[in-house]
Amino acid sequence: MKLLRAFIFFGFILFIVICGNFCGCRGTQARLMHGGETDNIGSDRAGAEVYNPMVREAVGKLLARAAVEPIQQVAYNNGMMPVSLKRKVCFVSLENASVEELGDFKEHIKTAILEKISESDQFEIVSDRAVSAGLRTLSLRPDELFMEENMRMFTGAMGRGGTPVDYLLFAKITSGTTEMNRDMQRDYKLSLELVNTQTFTQIIESMPMRKEYNRSVKGKIGNWFKK
Repeated sequence: MKLLRAFIFFGFILFIVICGNFCGCRGTQARLMHGGETDNIGSDRAGAEVYNPMVREAVGKLLARAAVEPIQQVAYNNGMMPVSLKRKVCFVSLENASVEELGDFKEHIKTAILEKISESDQFEIVSDRAVSAGLRTLSLRPDELFMEENMRMFTGAMGRGGTPVDYLLFAKITSGTTEMNRDMQRDYKLSLELVNTQTFTQIIESMPMRKEYNRSVKGKIGNWFKK
């Protein structure tokens, strides 16, 4: 009997300790994620699991297509040597046309695109600070660059030392929602538009991602079996 009482008492103390750990602790616990871990999936909107692969795939496809496009390199240094054999790209804008707010992911996506282009051995990116300053100084909106005179002024300001600006890059994020009672599917797409500054011809590549949101019990159970 004493042993049983001691066991019950010990169990009660253990229960109190566990409840205190789960219910009494305040604040957020965090840990560093290892490089090989997959991104966490957001419960209410898109996050790293959507935007990171979209950027990686869309930029890769875009540069692969642009690399085979013939373009005249006319920049020379002292009339003798070419300044650069790389094609210069100005990243002009990232437009969010989706139903979700991007929040801090807007700058994250923009930086990821710039980094991906900078890794190329055929393209180089014009400083983002220089692009912003150029648009501000010339009082131009991104869509106004498609006027020939505005394009000439902008590329002239960006092409220092006689080096031409070959492309303008525009990015857009869109979404479409399919509702199924309390559950829904949301289709995301990152579209990249690379515009030739000389001909105004464009190369467009995009990367779609689909994400399922389950709020009903039926949807949650069904999603569990899909994993």
